Amino acid sequence: MTRGTALLLAAALPATALAEVDGVAAEAEVLAGDSREYKPLLTFRPGAMRVAAPLSAKMRSEGVRAFTTDAAGTEYAPDAAFDTQLRVGALFDTEQTLSPIFFHAEYEHDLLTGQVTGGATDDFGAVDPALGGDTDTQLRKAYGRLTVGPFVTLSGGFQTSHWGLGLLANDGDHGWTPGSAYFGDPRGGDRVLRSTISTGPWTRGRVVLTFGYDVVQGDDVILGDDEATQFIAAAVVNHGKPRTIGMYAAFRDQEAPDGQKTEVAAIDLYGKWTGRIRGKVKYTTELEWAVVTGTTELAPTPEESEHDVLQMAVAARLGFDFGGLGTVLDFVYASGDRNFDDGAQNNFKADPNYEMGLLLYRYVLATTSARSAVTAADPDLVGVPSEDLDRYPFRGSVTNTVAFFPRAWWRPVAGLEVYGGPLVAFTNVSYADPRESRF
Repeated sequence: MTRGTALLLAAALPATALAEVDGVAAEAEVLAGDSREYKPLLTFRPGAMRVAAPLSAKMRSEGVRAFTTDAAGTEYAPDAAFDTQLRVGALFDTEQTLSPIFFHAEYEHDLLTGQVTGGATDDFGAVDPALGGDTDTQLRKAYGRLTVGPFVTLSGGFQTSHWGLGLLANDGDHGWTPGSAYFGDPRGGDRVLRSTISTGPWTRGRVVLTFGYDVVQGDDVILGDDEATQFIAAAVVNHGKPRTIGMYAAFRDQEAPDGQKTEVAAIDLYGKWTGRIRGKVKYTTELEWAVVTGTTELAPTPEESEHDVLQMAVAARLGFDFGGLGTVLDFVYASGDRNFDDGAQNNFKADPNYEMGLLLYRYVLATTSARSAVTAADPDLVGVPSEDLDRYPFRGSVTNTVAFFPRAWWRPVAGLEVYGGPLVAFTNVSYADPRESRF
């Protein structure tokens, strides 16, 4: 195994708005002040209904000093990058006005998102290295949802997709919150044109069942002009409560412009348990297990035109909140693949918005794999290169790893939180390179 360690420190100031969870900000998400509920400034209450127009703007600057990306000593020295996000939205909810009939409509649009300036330079040969992006505009939500008691809920339109800790389905909207000691600033997210039918909650166990169909608009698996559709199903027990468990399944068909197809099934189990020790110390535990199986014609090698897919990942989180200080421990296992020519693809790539630290996965592995895709395409080095090498770069995904990330956070004054901790990571199989594996 190869081991890497990084020590990360950060300080966080309150954002202009807290993330909304069923309209109410959880206690741990309140960094300062008495408010326990997030309300956009533009919020109106015609009768018992709710109309709101959320608006947010973000800007970040990031950079990394030069580091070596291949055996030839090629260095990556990007310029400091500036990344922005300008998001607008609108929301309408009848709430209790028509009970037991409820209607909800929502619109959310990133008018500008992504890297504005800086980052990778043109003279560095790589496929999608760290800080190699640009700006874009993304429609995230434009949908309606109709609920008739516990009997049926119908939903349709443009939506984001998220499940559990975000290993597979990640909406790019689960960033830092007070007490999370989170290192990252998510962008993008999984976007789908979705129609669903749900029923529940039923029984004392508050069981909810959902079935749906997606036309994928954008996620970390889609590249270029790929097209993908998927059937989805989910079952949740104790829905909407702090102690819950559920299963999510997706059956996906994806086709590249050249006709290469992928047919896979993904099963994702997630559980969360929160409570208090002696009424004082708040604890949160979360566990997610995901497996992907099927076949793919994408990224064929000269020896294998089709690969069997079998990939697995496990993520866990344990947090304690003592009041003005706390601890968080993240653990992740993601399967790897040491051989590209054995007819199997075992390398699990977590969604890039599932982040573990700032440096190792986000910069180092993202850029070394981006560089490998270029060297592996050189016919003077490999003879006949594999196809679809643009699909090899990790693009910031947590992959082929066993990692532990303990952190501690401290709130010295209201409105300020300081946190940090060491990231300890191992490769669970030998680090593979599409060029080296050909020799």
